[in-house]
Amino acid sequence: MNMGFRTALMGVGLLCLAFTTPAVAANVDNGRQVYDTYCTSCHGADGLLDTSSPVIQGLGVTPADFSDALFNSREPADDWRMVIKYGGHAMGLAEQMPAQGEVLSDQQVDDVTAYLKSLVDTSAFPPGEMNLMLPIRTKKAFPEDEVVYIGRYTDREGNHAYKQVLEIEKRIGKAGQGILELVHESDGSVSELAEVEIGYKQALSFSTSHILSAAAVVAVPVEADGDGELQSYLAYGKLLSPSWIFQSSLRLKFPFADSSDGEVELAGIAHYVHSPWPRRVFPALEVVASKPFRSSKGDLEWTVMPQVRVGLTRGGHVALNLGVELPLSDQSWDQRYYMTLLWDFADGSFFQGW
Repeated sequence: MNMGFRTALMGVGLLCLAFTTPAVAANVDNGRQVYDTYCTSCHGADGLLDTSSPVIQGLGVTPADFSDALFNSREPADDWRMVIKYGGHAMGLAEQMPAQGEVLSDQQVDDVTAYLKSLVDTSAFPPGEMNLMLPIRTKKAFPEDEVVYIGRYTDREGNHAYKQVLEIEKRIGKAGQGILELVHESDGSVSELAEVEIGYKQALSFSTSHILSAAAVVAVPVEADGDGELQSYLAYGKLLSPSWIFQSSLRLKFPFADSSDGEVELAGIAHYVHSPWPRRVFPALEVVASKPFRSSKGDLEWTVMPQVRVGLTRGGHVALNLGVELPLSDQSWDQRYYMTLLWDFADGSFFQGW
């Protein structure tokens, strides 16, 4: 073996070792010491908020109650690290929460975050790490408190078509979500409240790196023709790496008049998460395929949708999605343009943190 080859082989080995060396694990006991030293006066012993404390009453805001299992579970650990390190203002939260980045080391921030996450049993709640970015067409798996507006413009020959959807999604229990959607459509000559959709979503399996949910939605026509339909779907989300998120959904539509006239839809999206700061522009690519149950060769429709998510608030709980859907098969339209506005009202008011 010549010297150059051995040197190259050694370099490859060292590079692999660098990528496989595990990070230092967080130490919960050290995190408790950090918490007792820097956090107890405001957040209370063991994370249990004491609203009768003169210190808390003098703050003018109510600090986070880490003993609340729902709150503790749906807040991603990375968000807490950011708040601890850079202060509440940096993430659109209370300015009374000071930045500790010059006081605590990164390891201490990790330790105290791990301690906060250990204060209450959240195993029955989907973790906030799985509250992934909202796609335009792929169904989201995480059950959350959200209001979503979706606007769609279809460019086609003759009358252009517009569709507007208002979604109200409310967390139910530990892992469920109620769904209410109002759908308005217009194509130039007709403008109508087409249908109302009512449904329920339940998280079936989850960890800090994946989530799987199932949902059923009943679409009831209001001014549109038809008898309505039942929609059911599975939604999946996965953290592929610190920089890449993958989500997919499989949806079935069963018209009440004749279920065999329904269709199946498979959608998937990959988001590139290049920054831990939520108020950034994050690109994504989404692909959707649909096919009628009664189908023949050529009935499969494919579309591709480049899009961007724009965080509007410092904490990212209000965000905008912009995308264009391009047909890859023989469809009756040329392009579709989307705008989605998300408000995660569990994380604050609409005007907070701009």
